[in-house]
Amino acid sequence: MGVVYGLTVVALGLIALSLSGTIVGSFAPTGEVFGLTLDNYRRIAADARVPGILWRTIQLGLGTVFVVMAVALPMAWILGRTDFKWKTVLFAALAAKLAIPGFITAMAYVWLFNPSSGLVNQLLGQTSIDGTPAFDVYQMWWICLLQGLVLVPGAVFMLLPAIRNLDASLEEAALTAGVPRPQVFLRIVVPLLAPAVLAVAVFYFIIAVEMFDFVAIIGFGDGGEVLVLRIYRALVETGGLPQYGTAGVYGMILFVLCIGAIVGYVRLLRDARRFAVVGGKRRMMAPVVLGRWHGVATSYAVIWFVLTVALPVITLAWVTLTPFFQPPSQEAFQSISLAGFVDGFSYLAEPALNTLGIMIGAVTVAISFSIALTWVVTRSRSPLAKWADAAVFLAPAVPTVVSATAFQVFGIAIYQWLPLYGTLWLMIAAMGTRMVTYCSRTMNSAALQLAPELEEAGWVSGLSPFAAFRHIFVPLMMPAIFYAALMVGMLSARDLTLPLIMGGGRTPLVSTLIFDLQTNGEYNSAAAIALYMIVVLVALALFARRLTGLGEAGLGRDGR
Repeated sequence: MGVVYGLTVVALGLIALSLSGTIVGSFAPTGEVFGLTLDNYRRIAADARVPGILWRTIQLGLGTVFVVMAVALPMAWILGRTDFKWKTVLFAALAAKLAIPGFITAMAYVWLFNPSSGLVNQLLGQTSIDGTPAFDVYQMWWICLLQGLVLVPGAVFMLLPAIRNLDASLEEAALTAGVPRPQVFLRIVVPLLAPAVLAVAVFYFIIAVEMFDFVAIIGFGDGGEVLVLRIYRALVETGGLPQYGTAGVYGMILFVLCIGAIVGYVRLLRDARRFAVVGGKRRMMAPVVLGRWHGVATSYAVIWFVLTVALPVITLAWVTLTPFFQPPSQEAFQSISLAGFVDGFSYLAEPALNTLGIMIGAVTVAISFSIALTWVVTRSRSPLAKWADAAVFLAPAVPTVVSATAFQVFGIAIYQWLPLYGTLWLMIAAMGTRMVTYCSRTMNSAALQLAPELEEAGWVSGLSPFAAFRHIFVPLMMPAIFYAALMVGMLSARDLTLPLIMGGGRTPLVSTLIFDLQTNGEYNSAAAIALYMIVVLVALALFARRLTGLGEAGLGRDGR
């Protein structure tokens, strides 16, 4: 089993690198990569803007979580506990939304609600050029709203198992005693769901403060900043060499913020046992009949779909088809052409190949590491197992922008022996390592459902442990492996943060191409390529859902 343990050690080493590289870089002197100085910490500690940046980052996280939970919790309740008749359609919409990159949604909303030239402001005849605009997207609350809306699908899929696993006996006893259903919900259901809800909220706080897509594309009209924006500017917008020391210190601040949230998450999981009511005799609650509220639930789902999928896609199509920014009118319809789609396609050759390469590479790295980690955690008796599981579990506390910085520092450190810096290979290593947590969580669940006796029987029959791993464990894990591979490929293709920081313009991907075209004002081509990307990724997402029933938590094909 030397290969399995070797892969596990390498995976843990790369996960550790995500943090250690940032720590090393934070002590680097200005304009250098390595060294030992506290000047970076002193300079940032003396910067009067830092408390404001930190507070704005916390506001961004809390605001996003509020939107996520306000939308996802009712939606998960509708799907898990009611007779809503459009469940299958809504599941498909949620799965499709997972495939649409956040930065594309941000780009579409900038084109719609830009105060100076946004299509909606033009349509209303109110722009910052004419006077006070009707809408100004460059506000904190806009970023919180949009980030929250695009994170809803993942939150729904995380909340569904907890909602569906509630024991019906407590609710039925209260209803039998004459307690009104709203009181039953508030006094029984809400407290029982509290650990799961709080855990999801903490998880999405971490995601919200590290998301780069919306703050990069929308930004803040008052010139304010958040931590991820400061890190990006220290690395990319310096006008000279990347300031790894400055980026490292801001990365450490962001890491401490995230690790604090992770510690809270772990404590919630530990205390969640006190709320356990699911036992061997658990009874399922009969679906709540929506009755006259069915129309309200349908409207609720439709509004979310319009805001997060339909409106951005329609905006992208309109921008692609028209030669310049203009609201719908008779003249605008007469100017429609397919030139934007043709121009966009002409940019795709190299970025598409690079994106395909990073998808294949990230899948290979993530799956290889994850299957080894899963075997060590669920099958071996090695003392490495608990440390491996803990390291993988805590890995999400390292934000993507911090991890990208660490791999950049690593690439420079080994450049004279192995020139990986600025190449697709280093990006693949970083992307694959980032995906290990997701893959291992998926595979661990599947592995725990497989009886170890199957492999033990192989040993008794004369197979070596490694042969049993190859011929028994891996084939039985193939459904989980295949599903994880599809999701890793999709997520790596849509990622913007890591390629933007690590690529440096030398290794363009489809995501960075869209970002660059939008930044340079080539809106038609950017919108066309974004539509191409959405079509491919949505097809992958729906394919994965069809194979695995993504998110339906045991529901049948008819949604019941």
